[in-house]
Amino acid sequence: MTDNYNSDTELLDEAGNISSGIAIKKHNDVLRFGKNVLRARDAREVDKELARMIAAASSLSLMAIAVSGDKSFISTIAKGASLRGL
Repeated sequence: MTDNYNSDTELLDEAGNISSGIAIKKHNDVLRFGKNVLRARDAREVDKELARMIAAASSLSLMAIAVSGDKSFISTIAKGASLRGL
């Protein structure tokens, strides 16, 4: 029983590290796109960067719902949607 518990705990820790790594990358993407918006000189560039920023922020929100630990139907949908862009 203890060995099984330890392996499950290690698996959860690894999954948490992967989720955290992806979330940090998405957060950095949001910051980078925001800086690009401020640097942009053309309205078309601003539109493109804002669209990228919104997409990265929404995927970050979906990841938060997916890893919330809730076994609801919305959490299951969020897990699938957050992995779609990978």
